Amino acid sequence: MCTPELLARGLRGRYRSVVRHAPKWTEIPQYPVISGIGLLATAVTIAWWSKVNISPLFASAMIRRGELWRLVTCILPHGDILHLAFNLYWFWVFGAVVERVYGHMRTAALILLFAVASSSLEFAFAVGGVGLSGVVYGLFGFLWILSPRDDRFRDVVDGRTVQLFVGWFFFCIVTTLMKIFPVANIAHGVGAVVGILTAYAAVMPRRRMLAIAGTAAVVCAGIWGATAGRPRINLSGKAGYEEGQWGYDALTDGRDREALRWLRDAVIYQPNSAIYWYDLGIAHQRLGNKAAAQAAYQKAHQLEPNDADYSAAVEDLE
Repeated sequence: MCTPELLARGLRGRYRSVVRHAPKWTEIPQYPVISGIGLLATAVTIAWWSKVNISPLFASAMIRRGELWRLVTCILPHGDILHLAFNLYWFWVFGAVVERVYGHMRTAALILLFAVASSSLEFAFAVGGVGLSGVVYGLFGFLWILSPRDDRFRDVVDGRTVQLFVGWFFFCIVTTLMKIFPVANIAHGVGAVVGILTAYAAVMPRRRMLAIAGTAAVVCAGIWGATAGRPRINLSGKAGYEEGQWGYDALTDGRDREALRWLRDAVIYQPNSAIYWYDLGIAHQRLGNKAAAQAAYQKAHQLEPNDADYSAAVEDLE
């Protein structure tokens, strides 16, 4: 017999909160990794809004010059108050649960993993993003798999949480395609995938090595894509300007081999930039490769046939 009291209990169980209540703010000292990163993100964001130069933290082409820390530090700045508030809330809700169960060091390692994987592939294929979104999606994917499989995470994520994050993911894709506001959608997707793979490695011993191999493949692809492979896979159409400037600077300093390296990349990014082809021709010519120099000069001339310098360069090598 279903009494009103039993019915009420059933409804409470069925429609309970999407997520366990977040820890109280007074509990911040118990979660030094999550609270510390959250406070640092807030401070960095406020500094950015206050016109403080935080450019060394952004994902930029300097990553290709060895500044790999940018793949992690770019998670700290946020574009606006809603961006910051949304990310901090879910980072606190999800992250505190993970830190309570897994401890400080493993939580820090997971955040580092999610940051590098999501930021590297976002930068590899696009222009790079800012904010904790990739890490939050990593934590979401991680807890999505663990919630029904590990009693320590029971009910952390339920169906409505999944609907929210999946719905937001596709909503952000639409707003990006419609140019309403751009979102780091690749970071979201990669973060979720790596979170899911990491969770499977934790709860499915028979498939652990496969999940670890998948995670390693994503991270390695991201590092390669953000460095050596970026000119060949970047889809933004807005990259290559830094490489072109570095190539020109190297030419003026007499570092011709370095110039050749950067200018080769610049013309892959920007194949319709005559000046990059012209500078590439100069680099080839200085290094004694007449055929390659002539081909580069001819390309510059084809793109801008009325430029006297380009036509003269072609004639000089004929």
